Amino acid sequence: MRMTPEEKQELDAWVEKEYPKSMERINTSDPFHRIGKKILATGVLSYILFVLIEFSLLETVAVVLLLLGMILEVIALITYFRSLSNEK
Repeated sequence: MRMTPEEKQELDAWVEKEYPKSMERINTSDPFHRIGKKILATGVLSYILFVLIEFSLLETVAVVLLLLGMILEVIALITYFRSLSNEK
């Protein structure tokens, strides 16, 4: 589908207007996302270590870290979607 020059110009204007708002929304949820991502990665590594060396405490640690990471990712999503509904 080809865009006419007018449609392309209209789309460019819309993107220029909405981009700062979008980046602001992403930045509000970013701290939760970064921390959640690190905790999830640590949980995965803990589980891999558990599988390799079969130390039962690592399984518990891995499950707790994975659950905590998922909770933080859900908080990041809620923060992001809440910022969408609070448009000015």
